[in-house]
Amino acid sequence: MPTPLQLYRRLEADLARLIPSQHKFNPEFNLRLERVAHFLNLLDNPQEAFPTIHVGGTSGKGSTATLISTMLSSAGYRTGLHLSPHLQVLNERHQINNQYAPIQKLVDVYETLKPAIADMKQAYPHGAPTYFEAQFALALCYFREQKVDIAVIEVGLGGLLDATNVLSSEIAVLTKVGLDHTTVLGNSIDAIAKHKVGIIKPHQTVICGWSQSSAQQIVQSTCAQHHATLYLQGIDFEISATAVDGPGFDLQTPFSSYTDLRLSLHGLFQNENAAAAIVAVEALTHRITKISVAESHIRDGLLKASIPGRMEQVQSAPKVMLDGAHNPDKMEAAAEALLPFSSHRRIVVLSLKRDKAIDSVLRTALQDTDILVVTAFYVKGLWEPIPPEKLAEVAQSMFPHLAIHTIDDPLEATKFALQLAHPEDFIWITGSLYLVGDVRELWFPLEQLIAGDFP
Repeated sequence: MPTPLQLYRRLEADLARLIPSQHKFNPEFNLRLERVAHFLNLLDNPQEAFPTIHVGGTSGKGSTATLISTMLSSAGYRTGLHLSPHLQVLNERHQINNQYAPIQKLVDVYETLKPAIADMKQAYPHGAPTYFEAQFALALCYFREQKVDIAVIEVGLGGLLDATNVLSSEIAVLTKVGLDHTTVLGNSIDAIAKHKVGIIKPHQTVICGWSQSSAQQIVQSTCAQHHATLYLQGIDFEISATAVDGPGFDLQTPFSSYTDLRLSLHGLFQNENAAAAIVAVEALTHRITKISVAESHIRDGLLKASIPGRMEQVQSAPKVMLDGAHNPDKMEAAAEALLPFSSHRRIVVLSLKRDKAIDSVLRTALQDTDILVVTAFYVKGLWEPIPPEKLAEVAQSMFPHLAIHTIDDPLEATKFALQLAHPEDFIWITGSLYLVGDVRELWFPLEQLIAGDFP
């Protein structure tokens, strides 16, 4: 009988075969809704077996989706959660009540997808499903087999042509919009916003956290065209500092008022994600009256939420923080959250994906840095890292007096940073979720996770 790790490697290899060898990511190939729609039709449309909440945006969509899931789970609903990308194990993408799917279950469900994949590979004009489409379909089929009450689905890239946009969701949530994936989505906020609003469907309820006036106009216009109900942060729901001394916040929504809400997640930026998640859950209960979520469930869900690799402290003395901030907005939010550690000597371990805005990210990440260790995440899936030598060159030109070390292997780079550090120092590992996933192995070994010991 195969071990859990052997089963995992088999599934990982099966999915990897769906990645084209010539063009790992090509928008014209990857972003085709008709292909994923055909694939799901061959699988008897698993997405129609349960209602869904669709979460898109540039920053915060994974956190917001997780928060929605924890609140619904706290209220007693069997809740599916599909996230992307995963940090370490594929199971992270396929969760029920915030528990990773057992590898045997995923392997069994994937076996039911194989005939449809083979059929499309041979006969469908646009070929077999992509890696992401197969992961998405795997999640939906797993959720159907497990009879979830509802599923929360995170957009992969963009929105309009993302594979997840075949969903006819009850609720659409749009978290912060910013500059990311500009080579695919456009190099302006408005261009990217037009992709994001592509997930809005007729007569939906839409929750939006956008602050830019031009982007707000785009979402308002799109909702009007689709006769969708829009709740916009700053207009329809408002966050304010709590009157209670501490890290809580107050929230006024179209449905309720809350005081002194507390989060388990680090960073003030998570308050905005939590606000959008709360309004989404409230709106859901008004659309589907058989779903009921009390304030106690909302508060419980906020305190239970855990997101690996997002402002995650994995050790102390020296303190080590993992954060997959990978675009200018995320990096600024993370840097603000790390201000309490500004008096400590800071060592940054960093890698970036090839399509990232190097100057903008480095300018923020390295502002209070004493030592930089540049590395590269392991090549996997669709994406590749910027060569460490190039990153080091740009960083040195921006910060001439910064001590910079270049170590290609991410695990060796992290070990080197740990050796350099004194007990009172602060190590920040950032720039890419893929990097964070690679080095998290030092604290949470793969075999431990595959065996079901999920933190």
